[in-house]
Amino acid sequence: MILGVDIDGTIKDTQRAAVEVHNRVLKRNVKLEDISDLYLDKAYGITPKEASRLWRKLEEEIYSLGVPLQHAAEVLNELVKQGHRVYFITARPGFPNVTQVTKEWLKKHGFPYTGDNLVMNAQDKARKAKELGVELFFEDAPSHIENLVKNNVPTVIVDAVYNRKMPKEIKRITDWRQVYALVEEHMNQNEA
Repeated sequence: MILGVDIDGTIKDTQRAAVEVHNRVLKRNVKLEDISDLYLDKAYGITPKEASRLWRKLEEEIYSLGVPLQHAAEVLNELVKQGHRVYFITARPGFPNVTQVTKEWLKKHGFPYTGDNLVMNAQDKARKAKELGVELFFEDAPSHIENLVKNNVPTVIVDAVYNRKMPKEIKRITDWRQVYALVEEHMNQNEA
């Protein structure tokens, strides 16, 4: 089976790293638990445009920091051992420095990155998933989830505060170890 896996918020706790960096740069003390949005503009009292400019300035540092979500690397490596193919499909911009930071982070944290299974700057993840033959996609961002579902790409939500209002019928995980059962279930449905 071919799996599509987002990075930020899906296998990596990017929001924690972003809050850390933003607090330092903006000399603030925003707490992670006080943020209920995917984006940080409201939490820091800045406009979306200011937040976007600041993110662009800080993104390389934010992307290099942060820890993997618990069990994500272990589960994805086991699935690869079982014969599944994993593509990391991210909307991160494909700038050379951001691409390099992303590759280094995946390697450093033991993800099954092979050199040819990373797709950067995927603004339309559904289109990219279809091109690659992805059979199950793991995502946290509501806008990407909506687009994947609308385009009939089987999608699993990786739970986060900001995606809990998504339709209940979309499968959801709160722990990466739940993925084994979902992959098996999806394979069985396709065989039936």
